[in-house]
Amino acid sequence: MGESVWLLDRVQSDWEVDTLCAGLADRGIDSERVDWGEILPHGSPPGFAGPQGIREVPALAVVTARVLTRHTEGDLALLYDWLTMLEESGTRLVNPVASLRVCQNKIRQAATLAAAGVPVPETRAVRSAADVERCLVDWDDVIVKPITGHASVDVIRLVPVGRGGQPGSLLGLREDIVIWHWLKRHHVLCAQKFVENPGRDLRAVVIGDQVASCHFHISTAPDGSVRSLLHPLRWAPAPLTGELAELLVASVRALGLDMATIDVVEGPDGPVVIEVNPTVSRWEPVEGTELDLTPDGITAAQVELITGLLRHPAA
Repeated sequence: MGESVWLLDRVQSDWEVDTLCAGLADRGIDSERVDWGEILPHGSPPGFAGPQGIREVPALAVVTARVLTRHTEGDLALLYDWLTMLEESGTRLVNPVASLRVCQNKIRQAATLAAAGVPVPETRAVRSAADVERCLVDWDDVIVKPITGHASVDVIRLVPVGRGGQPGSLLGLREDIVIWHWLKRHHVLCAQKFVENPGRDLRAVVIGDQVASCHFHISTAPDGSVRSLLHPLRWAPAPLTGELAELLVASVRALGLDMATIDVVEGPDGPVVIEVNPTVSRWEPVEGTELDLTPDGITAAQVELITGLLRHPAA
């Protein structure tokens, strides 16, 4: 194989990629940022081509968040096939493709976590306004989101009090219009029962079996929403109890991940996992601060993980 580690990305290098490369270099590990948009898979003879022609595949590749989230739906249909080809060529991915696929689908992710005993919101797929209304009947307060979405894009909260709707409908006129457009765009949506919470959520990073950071995202919006772009979130340290640490690590293990970023809310009956994201992105604001729970920094924790996986790829 060629270079030991590829850091697969979509844009020019940033602090995270540069710092991770430097940390790997300190361990004597060759690494480089590889633009996923410039890599083309070849079927016969098999391989991956870049601007300089066919390349030897690396021993290990880290798939960054931008590769998994910044795509069109057609591109997404091929993304996991290309990553599988890389994996089948002998490259150890952080995280494995099978785990990435489960995480990408919010319905499947919730089912996998629930089967492992991890508390998640009630979750179902909806493909019509009538399906959404049934959720309102069953749950009263509903979150609707794209099945493959990220960063709270196209996420809405619904309660059965809308005005101007059809007689007998629980959806108001505006809600009905928004749902119609969301379904036309996404075809099938993910609906979840809203979990009552104190106006904040908790974000944690898990690397291997170590909780690397844990902090609150606190709403400054009048309605307590943590998704309002007009009211930026406030960050604050969150206490990491033994019970919470076990829940976070159990979530990563249930999905077969090497590292992840996890969103949790404090529900009436305890913590509830809202989503597990199979990447660690933008850790510069946390590195070395009171939010960083690692002994030597989040970058160093990732370097340690990668070093271990290079030695034991099957781990």
